Amino acid sequence: MAIGRVMHENVVLFPDFDDIFRKIKRDEFWEMQLFLQIPNLTKTDILEYFEYIALGYSIGGVECDCLYIPMSYLDSKDEVIENDPNPTYISEYINVVGQLFLGGYIDFGSHYDNDDREKIDYPTNLSYYKEDKYQAWVHFRDNFFYTGAYNKGYDEDIMIYEGKEYSVQDCPTYFNTETNNRAYCGYSTMYSDTSWDTPKYWSQYNIWVARTPKGDEYFEKVLAPRFYEKYKDLEVEMDDKGNIVRWIGQINR
Repeated sequence: MAIGRVMHENVVLFPDFDDIFRKIKRDEFWEMQLFLQIPNLTKTDILEYFEYIALGYSIGGVECDCLYIPMSYLDSKDEVIENDPNPTYISEYINVVGQLFLGGYIDFGSHYDNDDREKIDYPTNLSYYKEDKYQAWVHFRDNFFYTGAYNKGYDEDIMIYEGKEYSVQDCPTYFNTETNNRAYCGYSTMYSDTSWDTPKYWSQYNIWVARTPKGDEYFEKVLAPRFYEKYKDLEVEMDDKGNIVRWIGQINR
């Protein structure tokens, strides 16, 4: 048994349970699993939490992978009904990310300078892609989130060799004498810089997200302090298997 805080002073969730979840090898979404079990959460609380994730994980330029876009876990929480008009966790999360982008708090990129990894403002960023920023977001949302490009598998890669496209199954190969293995001719589009005009080449490895200076200021001066004050007086008791025994304290509203 262990009793720990929901929120640490440095705005880290469930800081006292890392050892428990490391031992039981719970997946990377264990913090989200715990948070969504807090009693009496409102929709506003959940949307604020999604905002906390989307901004908190986007320090510098980070890959837009399944950690930043926790669709697999959120999908398991949704009871998806075909053509259901009601919002789901997934649609709400995507909407939060969209609002942050449209508000100038985050930006997405498809190229970075290896010699200056701190740089996030490039003329190739999504925010400069179209005169209408909303249309740029719709293009990105429909072709990245809705197609699952953020979670591509190795066998979905498109190889380019001598100006032609190949799958990983039919791309020509050669024997690499340095590695003593066969290697693909040409190059992988999944791991290469890409263009907003070629969404079929997008993946979690060549699209990144970063907080803008405006996003840094909002997260550090507004969202993080508010989030801490809200959950600082709430604790949870947990057994050695990661099961919640009871919640202690309350949310400060």
